[in-house]
Amino acid sequence: MDKKIFLVRHGQIDYGSEKRYIGITDLPLSNAGIRQATRLQEYFSRIEIEKAYTSPLKRCLQTAEILLEGSNTQKVILDDLKEINMGEWENQTIDYIKDHFRELYEKRGVSIDEFIPPGGESFEQLQKRVIPAFEFIAQNNTGNTLIISHAGVNRVILSKLFDFPLKELFKISQPYGCINELSWDIASRRWQWDQKNTKS
Repeated sequence: MDKKIFLVRHGQIDYGSEKRYIGITDLPLSNAGIRQATRLQEYFSRIEIEKAYTSPLKRCLQTAEILLEGSNTQKVILDDLKEINMGEWENQTIDYIKDHFRELYEKRGVSIDEFIPPGGESFEQLQKRVIPAFEFIAQNNTGNTLIISHAGVNRVILSKLFDFPLKELFKISQPYGCINELSWDIASRRWQWDQKNTKS
């Protein structure tokens, strides 16, 4: 189990005082997020990374830039690592959605895996987009690999690897700046998973 994939969530973003649906809305890191990325840089300074793959959204690119500072690691931007597209719900507060899309909001609560917000995508669709990218990364690198992405993306990957129902994917904790350390166990032919968290 020498080769590892480090699946990292970007640092914290500033989306205001109210909870919002932030999918592909392109927000930068907050000051706390920058501190988390700096902690990630400290952690990975002791680990040799062959290649780093990142979502094209600012919060991931900034995290990657800080994390990889001072290293010669090649960085590859993959569109398929973008967060789930929330369509017309993008950057809207949860209270706004409850008021203006009450029936759809309730439907999402019942079928979180299949539900598609207007103009967006479902978690099932997200998983179908992301898994081929993950498999490509896993099969085409011989050393330690870094993936810097989003909570939704990380959750659908972990859901697939560990047979976790998509309906319950929010039970998979993915705090800002967390590190999911994935190791391939040759004997069992299964991935092993360990999570580490950075402090802001």
